[in-house]
Amino acid sequence: MKYRFGLIAKDIKNSVTPDVYRHYAADLGDEVEFEIKNIPEEELEATLEYARKNWDGFNVTMPYKQAALKFMDEFDESALKCGSTNTVEIRDGKLVAHNTDGWGMIHLLGLKGVPVTGKKIVMLGAGGVAYSISYHLSANKVANVEVVNIFPEQAEALCEKFGPVFKPHLFTYENLELCCEGADLFVNASVMGQLGYDEFQNFNFLDNLAKGAAVFDVNYSNPDSKLVPAALEKGLPAWRGKGMTACQGIRAFEIWTGKRPSEASALALIQKFEQA
Repeated sequence: MKYRFGLIAKDIKNSVTPDVYRHYAADLGDEVEFEIKNIPEEELEATLEYARKNWDGFNVTMPYKQAALKFMDEFDESALKCGSTNTVEIRDGKLVAHNTDGWGMIHLLGLKGVPVTGKKIVMLGAGGVAYSISYHLSANKVANVEVVNIFPEQAEALCEKFGPVFKPHLFTYENLELCCEGADLFVNASVMGQLGYDEFQNFNFLDNLAKGAAVFDVNYSNPDSKLVPAALEKGLPAWRGKGMTACQGIRAFEIWTGKRPSEASALALIQKFEQA
């Protein structure tokens, strides 16, 4: 079977997304043509109509994950709860919004032997990807999530949406250290460390994590970001966001085609990304 997938973005130059779907298609004996549409916001509606007519399914990335919602015909619970979509199904000519980002992170952690159920999580950031992660953390019944953000009102809004398990905190390094006391997982869902943004000033907060805790950085745009190397140096297992992209692709491929790529295929792709 040959599929046509795509990605709607603004200025993507280094996306691994085409490689993800071609890899999974090969695993299943299929083929994929993949098209990236970098567009200005005023072309979003027209591009979504192009996608409806020409693609079998597509991803949406920043800055259009929220803006695309108003053009959708239907929504699954993940898109409604997250207030954004990164994966759009085309079902009987209708655009159906899903959000698979958080699913991808949790699936990757599961493959790495890091469960989240019943665990204490610290998450830096309260933007779009943080909402997707929060939805899936909530669905997996974590013990609590300390949400740390430079804008307290954003953290408060996220926590109000996902319930009392989520607690907001203003970002300071002192607060970050306090929140990390005894935590099982630290997630950077902020722009910290991305190209063009501030880098962490210190990593003392990592010393307060529980023994055996893990670190995950959703970013992979900056190969020189310091969080993951700092965690590894402290003996903590740590990963970047390419593996999350690989795993959200499992769910997206299944949504679009009804076929689920194998775990062996996913692990091979993750290993390839980690060695790159």
